[in-house]
Amino acid sequence: MFIIVDGIDGSGKSTVSRSWRDMLEARGEKIFETVAFEKNTGRIPTIDDVGEATVICSAEPPYAGVGKKLREEMLRPGSPYTPQEITEAFAEARRERYEALIIPAIKKGLLIVQDRGITTSLAYQPVMSPEISEDFVASLPGNQLAIEWRPDVVILCEVPPEVALSRLSKRSDKADDAIFEQHDYMMRLAHRLQSDTWKTYLQKEGTQFVTFDADQPLALAIKASQHLLIDLIY
Repeated sequence: MFIIVDGIDGSGKSTVSRSWRDMLEARGEKIFETVAFEKNTGRIPTIDDVGEATVICSAEPPYAGVGKKLREEMLRPGSPYTPQEITEAFAEARRERYEALIIPAIKKGLLIVQDRGITTSLAYQPVMSPEISEDFVASLPGNQLAIEWRPDVVILCEVPPEVALSRLSKRSDKADDAIFEQHDYMMRLAHRLQSDTWKTYLQKEGTQFVTFDADQPLALAIKASQHLLIDLIY
């Protein structure tokens, strides 16, 4: 099964992903984490790197290849890159990861839990500029690949934008000041994530969308998210 967890920054998607990883590991599953691998090796992992792992925990954009350039250069406030260039870079980073890892993992029947993905591009990129349409995003080769090999389930973490911004301000690990973490973007993105138009590209291929209430105390959110995963895969 392939599951994508998405939502605005600070919505709790990483908390959900980590709680699932911890639960699966406690149940004896072998975990392969792309973030740690990419930071340690500087390259995109392949299916051969996964070894005997039964679960892949991933995150977009990657920390290697085109994804590293996105994180370190292209998404900074004041970036000289155009919305179209950023959109195309996301699609290319996705192509790299899908060809090397995601598609082979799906074929192998592994469980994939991913923080962000094609959902993010379909929802986020049109907010950057009126010149970026959903159809343009979906037409890019890397995104076409991601729609073809679509996630089985998308979990959308929902919290009020003000709550998300408050959480981000308290996190020492979120000092990158990415453009999507600016207040205006957060408000527009939260509204757009609740719309249905961008979801149809995946729904017509069979993807199921599930809304998760992430505006609750941490312990309760972790417990609820773990019950959700049990319902999905067991």
